[in-house]
Amino acid sequence: MKVLKFGGSSVSTPERIRDVTRIVRNAAQRERVVVVVSAFQGVTNQLLECARLAARGDAQYERGFNGLVQRHHTTLASLHRKHIPKSTQAHVKQLLHDLHDVLNGIYLLRESPPRALDLTASFGERLSALIITSYMKRFNRSDCVDSRECIVTDDQFTQAAVLFDETNERTKKLFKKIFSREKVIPIVTGFIGATEDGRTTTIGRNGSDYSAAIIGAALGASAIEIWTDVDGVYSADPRAVPSAFVVPRMTYEEAMELSYFGAKVLHSATIAPAVRENIPVLIKNTMNPTARGTLISKSAAHWEGVAKGITSVENITLLTLQGLSMVGVPGTAERLFRTLANHRVNVILISQASSEHTICFAISNDNAVAARKAISNEFRHELRAKLTTLDERPEQTIIAIVGEGMKGTPGVAGKVFEALGRNNININAIAQGASERNISFVINSTQTVRTLNVVHQAFFEKRKRLSLVIVGIGNIGTALLRQIQRQRPFLFNQGFDVRVLGVANSQRFTLNSDGLNIERWQHELQQSQYRFDPIELAEHVARLEITNVALVDCTASSDIVDAYPKFIEANMHIVTPNKKANVLPWKEYNEFKELLRRRQKYFLYEANVGAGLPIISTLHDLIASGDTIVKIEGILSGTLSYLFNNYDGSTAFSGLVRSARVRGYTEPDPRDDLSGQDVARKLLILARQLGKRMDLVDIHAENLVPPSLRKGKFSNMFFKKYSKYDRAMKQRIKAARSKGTVLRYVGTLTDRTATARLQEVPMNHPLASIQGSDNIIAFTTHRYAHTPLVVQGPGAGADVTAMGVFSDILKLLHYLPF
Repeated sequence: MKVLKFGGSSVSTPERIRDVTRIVRNAAQRERVVVVVSAFQGVTNQLLECARLAARGDAQYERGFNGLVQRHHTTLASLHRKHIPKSTQAHVKQLLHDLHDVLNGIYLLRESPPRALDLTASFGERLSALIITSYMKRFNRSDCVDSRECIVTDDQFTQAAVLFDETNERTKKLFKKIFSREKVIPIVTGFIGATEDGRTTTIGRNGSDYSAAIIGAALGASAIEIWTDVDGVYSADPRAVPSAFVVPRMTYEEAMELSYFGAKVLHSATIAPAVRENIPVLIKNTMNPTARGTLISKSAAHWEGVAKGITSVENITLLTLQGLSMVGVPGTAERLFRTLANHRVNVILISQASSEHTICFAISNDNAVAARKAISNEFRHELRAKLTTLDERPEQTIIAIVGEGMKGTPGVAGKVFEALGRNNININAIAQGASERNISFVINSTQTVRTLNVVHQAFFEKRKRLSLVIVGIGNIGTALLRQIQRQRPFLFNQGFDVRVLGVANSQRFTLNSDGLNIERWQHELQQSQYRFDPIELAEHVARLEITNVALVDCTASSDIVDAYPKFIEANMHIVTPNKKANVLPWKEYNEFKELLRRRQKYFLYEANVGAGLPIISTLHDLIASGDTIVKIEGILSGTLSYLFNNYDGSTAFSGLVRSARVRGYTEPDPRDDLSGQDVARKLLILARQLGKRMDLVDIHAENLVPPSLRKGKFSNMFFKKYSKYDRAMKQRIKAARSKGTVLRYVGTLTDRTATARLQEVPMNHPLASIQGSDNIIAFTTHRYAHTPLVVQGPGAGADVTAMGVFSDILKLLHYLPF
């Protein structure tokens, strides 16, 4: 049996709840499951805001309450297609009525004590669990379980402590009864518990993780899965550190350190119950369930680096008690921390100098007033006599570097402080435990993002230079070499040393560990004795043992793509306009991507779609910034763009194709363009960017070549045979004109379909306005709902394609460490 916990972002919309249901049902086919859910995303904050408004006597709480009613009713209606079970409808209505009574009581009393806040907040999880259970019942037997029946706490409202003896006993008894019925899936409210006399409590914000661990430990679960909106525990916050990556495995101790010091994926107390019972915890992404996630267990697999993660705790106040009266006086520290404990002030970090002259400690901003008051009272005589002072630094951040590999490794602290010193970041306090698993320090909050990036670079991204091996020196490769040569001085002044380590064509390759003279690359290649073989090239690069090397594949060769794993194993990143890797059959593609993840190598392919147009990067930024893609449509073939921008029916379509081939606008065999497969490949690449599990056969592409002409070797006789179909094409353009439209070969990608076909486009549509051989792509998203985001420009040509490759090299410079 395992426990699956789904956070607020995982159940934020009806579609997300459907995803959760699929995940749970798949898991339930293999073993028993207990599901713990949070409130819908943002609901807890809304509930507490309603309570605060009511306590101030502000009738606007009613508006907030009505918004909550609307959201939950809308979600329920969407999940059940408006056929809501009457019992569920009645139960939801009763819960919302009870919530209104609580808020009205707060409003009348003009007071919202912690007990009332807990009761108010509890409605989020209770409504969420009820609605999700009602949907789950459409497919499986399911029970909505109120965790107040099993999680027993003290009466420290808003931060209640769990009474484990009573909790474990009640949990076992409750779930024994539930599991006595076959194949039932319990949906449990996270975050909440109750005192022994039944008063509702909460166990801290983000406490649903903790609820899952408590229940999992009590029931002896085989695993606890925390499903959230990220792929696992990152080496750092990816919102602050773009190059952060998912750590595949870590120990309990590492996870506890990271969670304690602010890692948002886990609640800081989550791990403790799992550690006691030695239960592995797996962090997974609801929006990307195929991602491996992060496994947290007693021991982790071998890890090459000394650190596992870098994290931060913001909203910190740093207090320093100092003075001559403290020197040599026993019991000073005991007095300080006893009085803080008595006033329920949690101390996060402590630093004391060996001179005994100062004790420095960090606390949450929320505790600053209570701490100052407690210390002022306890040390009132020393403070009056001015023998002791209390200094306060608000708006501080704790940065923590965590990793089992730090133990016994010399120079770890030196690396941290050297990196910070080089970047003019001042440290206000330092702490390192005897375990050597954690180095923590305090900085001004304004320096937080920069510090995270600097430290992450020091431990994970030690870049001094970027070396390139360029394979394929035809039109695109040669144009790229010119651009690199032209921009090297600029990049060098920016602190980046970009060197061309080697070049290769289909006959031979040459390498120089110090970098080739780009002005003489042709001469050096001609003089080389190395016959080209991609595997041999990869092995040569590996033997050079140079850090930060990238393969720049400017070919269209499948043989080079087949060798990508060897290049990756040689610790090379890959930058390429070659589409073939991104359209591999799904199994091979997934293995390739998994190899990239495992080896922590980058694969950049901006020029795969639209040459130098920022299509892949725009799509990535939309996704990364939290937008939702509704539809992608565009003209993705320069050849087909040219043909239908110039075809007006006055000349034969077959003649236009012949003319385009003579001008070099088509492939040597124009059937390759007319088949629509190039558009289909680009759609597949975009679909996989969105996380869709698709293959080329899933793209429905209209082939403009009749079946009888698709096979056989190409010859000029093709045009004569193809002319028999000119009449049909003329009829299509005539029909389009009669409707005030134009013909365009359009690739379209939605949540359900991917098609490439010749279609009629209204004259006022962005796709109708392009000229020549331009590409155009329109992104319709939640943010760009009414007017799509459009990217347009040349979609082919050596210079613009080389520019797209160069843009990826520039990205790589920023991703990699200095």
